[in-house]
Amino acid sequence: MKIQNSILPKRNIYFLVVIVPFLMGLGVDLYVPSLPMVTSYFHTSANLVQLTISLYLLGYGIGQVVLGVLSDSFGRKKILILCALSFSLISFASILSSNIFIFQTFRFLQGICVAGLAVVVRAVLVDVFSGIELRKATTYFTLSWSLGPILAPFIGSNLEKCFGWKSNFYVFCIYGLFIFIYSLIRFKETNLNLTQFNITKTYSTLSSIITHPTFMLISTISALGYGAIVLFNAVGPFLIEVLLKYSVVEYGTFALILGFAYFFGTISNSIAIKFFNSNILLHFGLIASLSGSIFMLLLGILLHINLYIILIPVFIIFFFIGFIVPNALALTMSLFSNSAGSASAIFGTITGIVVFIVISLGSNLKTNSQIPLTFIYMFIFVVSTILFVLSKKIKNK
Repeated sequence: MKIQNSILPKRNIYFLVVIVPFLMGLGVDLYVPSLPMVTSYFHTSANLVQLTISLYLLGYGIGQVVLGVLSDSFGRKKILILCALSFSLISFASILSSNIFIFQTFRFLQGICVAGLAVVVRAVLVDVFSGIELRKATTYFTLSWSLGPILAPFIGSNLEKCFGWKSNFYVFCIYGLFIFIYSLIRFKETNLNLTQFNITKTYSTLSSIITHPTFMLISTISALGYGAIVLFNAVGPFLIEVLLKYSVVEYGTFALILGFAYFFGTISNSIAIKFFNSNILLHFGLIASLSGSIFMLLLGILLHINLYIILIPVFIIFFFIGFIVPNALALTMSLFSNSAGSASAIFGTITGIVVFIVISLGSNLKTNSQIPLTFIYMFIFVVSTILFVLSKKIKNK
């Protein structure tokens, strides 16, 4: 049963659909321009610092299974306010880290907290919306998420220049506190069909989702698309700041441009969704992204490394990922409307684990050229296209 809200509560929900996904992107990208500085601060290796991104995403993935199930049983609001407050406190504690391993631990815990926020908001969309309205709401969700990668590196690079890299975590602290206060005062519970927590029933629900082949395949495609974006955020600062000798603020500007690529892609998708279904647009996004990665390889082979042969093909790839992620999200979330929290949890877990694997592989890349990055991009989109074809064959049986 869909909740029947007045206009004001729906406005409150849309506001959360804006501020929470933005934090999801912000949590990864705000301090990305500072990765070389963090490496120097902790007197450690680039691999260990890049691992702070991987661990954040691993926490983001693992946390959603537990917190998504709990939101089905105990309500969305309790999970939302608990995770927002915890995120704020852990962000402040991160500033006090004395070594890279403590810092990594706090990043993992940050990921768990953001997992709770993400899984609740995705579930709220299914609580409230259905059909074309749900497709539009998920597009708004991904549009908001896209603003994180767009604005975060630009903001973070300037924060580092003016106040040092730790200022990024003060922003996290304030942001989490704001979500906590807003949710406590303005958010109304949307899960009107609370299910009594039962291990046997929970196992059965999760099993039905995990064993649904279309759900798993499309969720993995979405995760790989997201992973392609985050991978550049982990490798890009070392390619552009360290290898090509651009400043942290210049990197922030370049990242801003790439972020707009994904944003414009998502906007284009929101227009195209009026004329084509999600399957067609998802397929289009996969083929176009694969073509962009092949173009990147050709430029890398034919030309000496410079800023433009990195940014131009990555811009193209990011634009077409704007067709992949929102359509994959819409397709998966519509399959389990009666277990939205659990489905959202599994979707997020797949995202976190897949991106963790992608970034872990990427942290071992040599950054003396963009060619290693290009091969991973090609692998990502070839695998994603194969998974899409398999999902269509399964659906047609």
